[in-house]
Amino acid sequence: MENAITRLTTIWRTFIMQKYNNTKIIIGLDHGYGNIKTAHRVFRTGVECFEEEPIVSTNYIKYKDKYYVIGENHLIYQGIKTDSQDFYILTLAGLAEELKFRGLHEVKVVLAVGLPLAWAKSQAADFKKYLMQEQELFFSFRKESYRVHLCGVEVFPQGFAAVCNAGVMKGFNMIADIGNGTMNVMQIIDGRPLEKSLVTDKFGVSICMKEIQKELSKSAGESIPEVMIEPMLINGLQGRMDDVAKIVGRIAERYAGDILKRLIDYGYKENLMHLYVIGGGGCLFRHYSNIASNGNVTFIQDICANAKGYEYLATQKQRRQAV
Repeated sequence: MENAITRLTTIWRTFIMQKYNNTKIIIGLDHGYGNIKTAHRVFRTGVECFEEEPIVSTNYIKYKDKYYVIGENHLIYQGIKTDSQDFYILTLAGLAEELKFRGLHEVKVVLAVGLPLAWAKSQAADFKKYLMQEQELFFSFRKESYRVHLCGVEVFPQGFAAVCNAGVMKGFNMIADIGNGTMNVMQIIDGRPLEKSLVTDKFGVSICMKEIQKELSKSAGESIPEVMIEPMLINGLQGRMDDVAKIVGRIAERYAGDILKRLIDYGYKENLMHLYVIGGGGCLFRHYSNIASNGNVTFIQDICANAKGYEYLATQKQRRQAV
């Protein structure tokens, strides 16, 4: 009797694993310079490589006998994301974060990712090749093992992905996706993106951060880490009136004003179009400008909106191909 139960259990487990291993899921990853976003997770982009297992941190990827501590700082803007292995390691961390959320450790995956609007065409092939450099991925994150078979990579324009499932955008619209490294702008008329309106401006929030750090360094006589400044950019000053807050507020307001000037240069007409503001920089823009009082402005505060949009677009593409 016991042997029969054991055999049945083995058969059942084999059936479940075969069914499980045939499962293919889509995972969206938004590769920002400040943060990596999946549909359900957000973490900083810092990557530090070690030959030996870290002593203090447990927040690390183990991949090919090396250890990569994740998220202790932000990446420096480098323009082309394939120039180093940083975003590849961060992709593994993003996969692990999302798989952990979904309760999975072994699965087939189609990656859905994005690139800045104006660069999506010119860099898409290289970015896809970069992410597909290995199809069988074996790694661990926070000492939990993952096995991923990478079935493919779909690349979409960021910014547009964040609003693509919001229904038809009637009338004259503009999207401003303000990230840590770039600001991406696109005009949309009656749901149709205008190709000639695509702009990728190297005017991300990191510029504002560096100005604040420079000014605070002069005032305090020492370097001020980003982690002490970020909450004020994300949440506003919240009534703070100290010298540090005044410096942050003054520079952030100037940066927000410069964003608005650039949007006007790129075709923004306050009384004629609806503006959708996306990305981490949208928080700064909302707190440090008067544009939030404009009824024709929508702030998409879900920082994972692009990643969710990539998954939506990839799903729609697969459905069209299946017909």
